[in-house]
Amino acid sequence: MLPELEQTVPMPDPTLTVDNMRSYGYLDGDMLPLSKDRAMELLEHDITVYMLYPDSAEEMVFDAEDIIKHDGMFGITKPDWDAVKGHIPPRDVEQRFLNSPTDSMAIYQLRRDAPVELRFASLDCLSAPPDPANYEAVYTREVYPDDDTGRVLENFYYIFNDDRPGDFVGHSLSVSDIVALKQDGKVSYHYCDSVGFKALPAFQKPENYLKAAEMAMEDDYGMIDGIINNGKSASVEAGEKKPSVLEQLKSQPMQERTNKATPRKSAEKEL
Repeated sequence: MLPELEQTVPMPDPTLTVDNMRSYGYLDGDMLPLSKDRAMELLEHDITVYMLYPDSAEEMVFDAEDIIKHDGMFGITKPDWDAVKGHIPPRDVEQRFLNSPTDSMAIYQLRRDAPVELRFASLDCLSAPPDPANYEAVYTREVYPDDDTGRVLENFYYIFNDDRPGDFVGHSLSVSDIVALKQDGKVSYHYCDSVGFKALPAFQKPENYLKAAEMAMEDDYGMIDGIINNGKSASVEAGEKKPSVLEQLKSQPMQERTNKATPRKSAEKEL
């Protein structure tokens, strides 16, 4: 059974739970956990996020470099999340990977309802190629460019077994998992086999590329419907710049914002 908090409050990053954060060592009940990529996504919306440490300490993030350098978990306060959650699109690990402007990776693991015989099965034991419908993207992050794909994959096998990032709570990278790489704008999928990795050219999902292109070009998230730029908002037609989430919140009456603010943790960034 999920903790009571997660039954009543949509988590800012559904790949992490409060129990994951507690297991990591951060115990402040005022915080909700974030992965590195979700922290980066919220920072792009000008939202206050924190680097969390296993001794229950936190440090405010001021720029993307802070996030890149921190290998632990991240967080957002409950009041701050309540204030912005209606303005932020749901977490979508796969689309964040596909939309990444830089070289990136993603880990796909079998869904809970996937056939049990697929789990930890080597590729040559499968009766059919891996079906994307049985998998979900559970983690994504940027990677340093490297022309040696084999070296990149083996490095990730080591990292996600022996040096796991603090924000990764999936099971250790294992046989039947899939690692996706985005290198120079090209996406490839690689099956973690009993020995090494095997390329999966048929695993790609064409509909994701349409959605990724649309998300990059569409004027607002409300128009994500498979037709790119099929209508502009009135403010775009008038040549107005779409305000950031922070700007939208600052336009609210002061009393309303004060009720949603977190003086202990959020005031620093307002200075």
